[in-house]
Amino acid sequence: MWWNWALAFASVVAMPLFGHSEDISVPLSIPLPPAVSEIELSYVGEHTTPAVTLSGPSAAVPSLPYRPFVPILDLRGMFGEARMFGSCQGQKPRAQAGIDLERAAGSGMRCGQRIPLHQAEIAVDLLSYETLRIRGRASGRVIVALEDRAGEQREDNLPVATVTGPFDLTLSLKEIGRKLDLRSLTALVVLTETASAHILFEQIEAAQPSFVPAGPAGIGFWVWKYREAIREPNALLATCRIQSCSRVLVQMPSQADDDALWRHYARLLMTLQEAGVAAFALDGYPEAIQEPHRLADKIQRLLALVKPGGISGIQLDIEPYLLPGFLQDEAQLRRYVETIDTLKNVIGGRVRLSMVIPFWLASPTLAGRPLAYAVMDRVDEVAVMSYRTDLDEVQAIAEDILRYGDLVGTRVWLAVETTPLPVEQHVVLRRELDPDRADAMLDYDRRLLQWMPPAGGLSLSTRREWFRIHHRFTVRPERLTFAGRSRAEVSASVQRIVEMTSHPSFSGVIIHDVDGFRALAE
Repeated sequence: MWWNWALAFASVVAMPLFGHSEDISVPLSIPLPPAVSEIELSYVGEHTTPAVTLSGPSAAVPSLPYRPFVPILDLRGMFGEARMFGSCQGQKPRAQAGIDLERAAGSGMRCGQRIPLHQAEIAVDLLSYETLRIRGRASGRVIVALEDRAGEQREDNLPVATVTGPFDLTLSLKEIGRKLDLRSLTALVVLTETASAHILFEQIEAAQPSFVPAGPAGIGFWVWKYREAIREPNALLATCRIQSCSRVLVQMPSQADDDALWRHYARLLMTLQEAGVAAFALDGYPEAIQEPHRLADKIQRLLALVKPGGISGIQLDIEPYLLPGFLQDEAQLRRYVETIDTLKNVIGGRVRLSMVIPFWLASPTLAGRPLAYAVMDRVDEVAVMSYRTDLDEVQAIAEDILRYGDLVGTRVWLAVETTPLPVEQHVVLRRELDPDRADAMLDYDRRLLQWMPPAGGLSLSTRREWFRIHHRFTVRPERLTFAGRSRAEVSASVQRIVEMTSHPSFSGVIIHDVDGFRALAE
């Protein structure tokens, strides 16, 4: 499983430079310069050929949203100064005293006003809230809409109600959160298509849900060696019982394996299930988003072998972000969620559908919403690769996924790592306008990064840019994995995660993996 993407902000430490004697191939096609402003080289373990990540010009970092914690939040009292748009005319609006919407004569455009949710014109985070109550009165027909940060950038919003006369609405933020990013709501928008209208808001409040205690948390194991598990099911069950685990997720056989092995695999899962352990079939690979029918065939083959109730679910560990350029290509992001839809249809509700996702999937967006949330909208549960040994950090990196799970009812499992991981060393280069100060040159035509001075002389490419080493850092495995520690330490850490995590969506902790755990000292 992939675990290291979001460590780009690790501490900078001294390290030797790698690869200066060799040109480095940049595998992706890259557009005309100046398309690349930063290059990151990642060296894993003893490998001297790095993974290469190209980044474009950095967008301005938005201000952190205001995240309130009060049970009832008075949004009306936080409003910033409204501004008119479209065909509106008239005096400067005053949201507290009511809003006049008067369209210019002869204009066919909508008349509207945008009211910032916060006086400081920063986004407001309502992901921890359940309902939005809007009460007031209107003359004429007024459309009430909400805008998030992505909508603000494209000058778009989401209509949530059309009101006239007295109104008192209680809106589900769960439904709004399926279309907007509730972590970054920026404005309330009112507009009309009639000649004139007026609206007065008497109450706009967000309410947190009533406290719902989380159910008992479970413990699970990932199992990749399915042949060994088939041969020794009692050993697997024994490890499970020692750790008081409630589920086991076992890698599916290869499609090339014969029918007898598939029958034994199905029998293994049903044996686990009969022993009171929830059995999940586990599979997935990055190219599945390009060929979902192959994974669908495996799922159908398994479901034909198990009786109803014979297994608890199927977990998909697709990891498409390992494909070149995945995060920069919205078509690939869409293909990822479409693949989930395809496989969900194949499963047809016969068992639970679980997805493995990295914690940072809450950052990239699809259609303005976090990609993690688009995944969670489609499945019964997610398992978050929250691989950290600092338990406060586990909580911090999984928080937004847990909060969204609370809102929409998607169960969330966290995970800890026990297998040995290599040291990672990273070199970050940034564009340098002065060739005399450069450490490397990016040749766009040959898709090569050449160190200075390159062994074969400088490329004569006219499409080239210079880069200088900005910083270097090392990612130590002790931050990510419990390898080298004892089973007792892992058990205590798992128990601590269970005690610390109070979200209703939290379901438990999965240990990666059973072999790594068995290899730990008693």
